[in-house]
Amino acid sequence: MVEEVEAPARCIVGMREGSEASRLYLGRRCNDVTRRLPAQGCHGVCWWRPAVRGCRVGVPHWMFARLFATSKYVVAPALIAAVALSSPAAANRPDAEAMAHYVRARLADNAGEPIAAASGYAALLVADPGDLTMALRTYRGALAAGDSALALDAARILDARGALPPDGRLLLFADALSAGDWTAARSAIAAMEKEEIFAFLTPMLRAWTNFAARDGATIDLLRTRTTSALTSAYKGEQEALLLLAQRKGDEGATSYKALTTIGAGATEVAVRIAVASRLSALGERRAALDLLGGNDATIEAAHALLAKRKKLPGGAATASKGVSLLFARLAEDIGRQDRPTPIALSIARIALQLDPTSDVALLLVAEMIGAKGNPDIALPLLDRINPKGPWTGAARDARVRILVDAGEPQRALETATAATLARGATIGDFTRLGERYAELKRHTEAAAAYDRALAMAEKSEDGAGWALWLLKGSAHYEAGDWPQAKAALTRAAELGPDQAVVLNYLGYAKLEYREDLEEAERLIQRASQLAPQDPAIADSLGWAYFIRGNVPKALEALERAAAAVPDEPTISEHLGDAYWTAGRRIDARYAWTAALVNADGHVAERIRAKLDIGLKPENAAP
Repeated sequence: MVEEVEAPARCIVGMREGSEASRLYLGRRCNDVTRRLPAQGCHGVCWWRPAVRGCRVGVPHWMFARLFATSKYVVAPALIAAVALSSPAAANRPDAEAMAHYVRARLADNAGEPIAAASGYAALLVADPGDLTMALRTYRGALAAGDSALALDAARILDARGALPPDGRLLLFADALSAGDWTAARSAIAAMEKEEIFAFLTPMLRAWTNFAARDGATIDLLRTRTTSALTSAYKGEQEALLLLAQRKGDEGATSYKALTTIGAGATEVAVRIAVASRLSALGERRAALDLLGGNDATIEAAHALLAKRKKLPGGAATASKGVSLLFARLAEDIGRQDRPTPIALSIARIALQLDPTSDVALLLVAEMIGAKGNPDIALPLLDRINPKGPWTGAARDARVRILVDAGEPQRALETATAATLARGATIGDFTRLGERYAELKRHTEAAAAYDRALAMAEKSEDGAGWALWLLKGSAHYEAGDWPQAKAALTRAAELGPDQAVVLNYLGYAKLEYREDLEEAERLIQRASQLAPQDPAIADSLGWAYFIRGNVPKALEALERAAAAVPDEPTISEHLGDAYWTAGRRIDARYAWTAALVNADGHVAERIRAKLDIGLKPENAAP
């Protein structure tokens, strides 16, 4: 994975070393420079320049116009004047003023306001188009904000100075492909090969370019043996899509079915739907339906559309759509972490630029922006997803997640409720509603929503699975309705006898209610065999041993769990109780003190009582 990182520094771009601006901003002399280097250090370029005085480069009219077209912030009058005027006086503004503009842009960036940040960086770049740091920040901010034209302008500045980040080459290629400029597209591909970072994409990009240009080899480029594992990871899908774009239905279907692994990520689902869509468009409806098996909600929705003889959107009949899917796949793979990296968002944006109607690209960009805490930009992207296509359920899921992440659980609940009241509400809609009620600790209402989902699932061909029964059991358990919880959890265990999470939940619940302890221990032991590295299950196992009087075995399991998750209050409290019982009073107090750090409510009160008077029957963990 390639990611730009900012090296620790004590200077801000545009400030003279030891200048008054640097002292005001930093409170000390500035003796270093700001650097932006690729994480792998492959260029070794230091993109810093001292403040240039007495010089004014002509203002590019495209950037001046876009500054006011895209800015959400009020631009300071002094900045407007500096941009509009080209007099020597304007060129000699103090460093402190430029620094103020820079700080405003950085604050907007850090506050998750990409449109304002991009506008701020663009303003500084207008003042000095040779400032590569501002060009890079403008590039990143413009892509995050969805201003592809501004991103392209910044990318061209960076490219002209040999400072284009690797994903910038993808943007230049995408622009050339969309414009039908085959010479520029091939030049971008050649540059990628030379820069190496994205060289693994070049056989596929060259094949799609030749297809679009009706000039040169296509499929043969993808069938050439390669030593690149990264090329191999994507070229099978791309070969199938390219064959189908060439109207070779049988070959395309065979190529896709020959793939050894087909994942369940959103973009992998999108590729499968794209293959099915093209097969259907080529008159191979039965083959398309055969591809759309399984219990993924989006795949099921796609299957339902074709079964009703409706058009299935999402096919890749053009080079732009094919490359868009490739870039979306790459962006999802890079961004598979809690907080997506800037480069993952940039590539997802480029995918959307190539195919503005791509539902999966819209979904991907919205989720990445939502994860960065910017729902006002993310949610309108979800509004653009085709309401008659197969991605509507995924869009509703994403909308709810984004609202929850933004700290708006009530709006998330309203969104989930509205979906269940709409015509054609699905199992997923009621499941989503149950999850929102559970998050708000309205567990009885959550159980009722899961009941509706279960009723619909039982009427389906596959019936209800263990997961829905587990959700229902969990809701009843949290609501304090043990009889209903036990019945639902037992049913979940019957349907999922090898599901560690189900066995652990049922076993631990029995422990808490001190019911059928031998069976509880057996369930948790089986769960531990299935998931030996899971600290929650190790804690359950240790607690089962403790309750049944086997303190030495309890300590072994609980210490293992606490070592894996030292900040989990339940595990630390269990360990403290076991230490106390074993006569290790000091260790017990250390464990309880650790538990108290993250404990709250009645749990915190119980732990404080132990620290005051020791372990007693009335303050023992349940």
